[in-house]
Amino acid sequence: MTGPPSNATVLNTTVLSNFAQVDRIELLLDLPRLVTVDAVQKELEDGVDTHPYLERALTALEDDIPVIVPSSSAEELEAEFLETLDPGEAQALAVAVAVDGMFITDDGDARENAKRRDVDLTGSIGLLVRFVEDGHVSAETADTYLKRWIDEAGFRSPARDFDVFLED
Repeated sequence: MTGPPSNATVLNTTVLSNFAQVDRIELLLDLPRLVTVDAVQKELEDGVDTHPYLERALTALEDDIPVIVPSSSAEELEAEFLETLDPGEAQALAVAVAVDGMFITDDGDARENAKRRDVDLTGSIGLLVRFVEDGHVSAETADTYLKRWIDEAGFRSPARDFDVFLED
């Protein structure tokens, strides 16, 4: 695929990695107009030797999640974002800005940049909440995933128990 659809949902590396780590990439596939970028694909490829579960994310990119090439306007934004962000975050955020899309990341600096640009934003925990609310996973399963991300992958979460993220 060359360009993203308008209002694309643009995945960053950490989110793909988290869902691959718990072997639940398929949860992401129903997100609207889902894409990622080639810099994210490269980051996943670079991490497979030390994190073999990333192969599941790469397989999804081959089969189900389009990897797009940023437009020239997105490339200009990417160059600006590269001053403070890693390549995957910079390119994914640039594409989300360019297409008025949603940016899905857990990276704090990338989230701050997205907020300054008024980009719709969520992350792994926000997606887990959505998947629980939509009935795709139970709250108990989401809690297990969160704890695995924290304990096995070094995920930094504002809380260890998933229940605090659910609205009463």
